[in-house]
Amino acid sequence: METRQLHSSQKEAIKKITEFSGESTEIDIDEWLYDLNNLFSLMKLKDETRILETLGKLAGPALKWYQENLRSFINWNDAEKALRDRFKEFTSDSQLMQEFVHIHQEENQSVTSFYEHVIRKYRKARQCITEQQV
Repeated sequence: METRQLHSSQKEAIKKITEFSGESTEIDIDEWLYDLNNLFSLMKLKDETRILETLGKLAGPALKWYQENLRSFINWNDAEKALRDRFKEFTSDSQLMQEFVHIHQEENQSVTSFYEHVIRKYRKARQCITEQQV
């Protein structure tokens, strides 16, 4: 196990990651894992610490499932793949493309918020978007 404890600034950064419960009304698992991975990479956490810190960011059904499967995760890639496999909602390529093409900025939405929304949609749809379409 990683011997150093998390610094208070790292604990504060982890607090900013939204909890994930696996409910269909919340953030997509890919978006949540993207944010979590970015933070873990910045913090240079080892696999075991990533696996354990993820426990604190889960709630409800996702937490229960993760706790039941915790011992089967050999490394962070295993845990990440298992989370994605369990909680990823199927969306067809055509539906992803339609969602991406029809993005528009809401009336009171900031440019920054709109940009972040476009980037998140692009990450989900990039496998079905060609170079010419970009």
